Amino acid sequence: MGEPDYIGVKDASIHGVGGFIVGENAQCLPTVFRMEWPEDIREEVRRTNSGQGGRLTNSDLEMAGLLLLFLVMEEVCKFKPGQHVALFSDNSPTVSWVRRMAARGSMVADQLLRALAL
Repeated sequence: MGEPDYIGVKDASIHGVGGFIVGENAQCLPTVFRMEWPEDIREEVRRTNSGQGGRLTNSDLEMAGLLLLFLVMEEVCKFKPGQHVALFSDNSPTVSWVRRMAARGSMVADQLLRALAL
């Protein structure tokens, strides 16, 4: 596959998501982005973390962050057919889900993977 044309790195937490994008073998305006999650999302993760039956985990937020990273890259980098993209995440479940294109145990991550596959 060779070296990537564009590289994106992100990290997410209960507070929000942020990352950066650079061109490696193709030109791209270096870009930094940050987005705060809405309060209802943060509250749902808090319920999960405290064992009160929440439906979102930090790994779901990391997967959402990866999809957001890719969407920002699409706009900033203007991909051409045949170009390669490298997406970096420090979250093991997210990396595993993307490699398998399946998210066992998380319906949220599974839906986000479907959007990423488009």
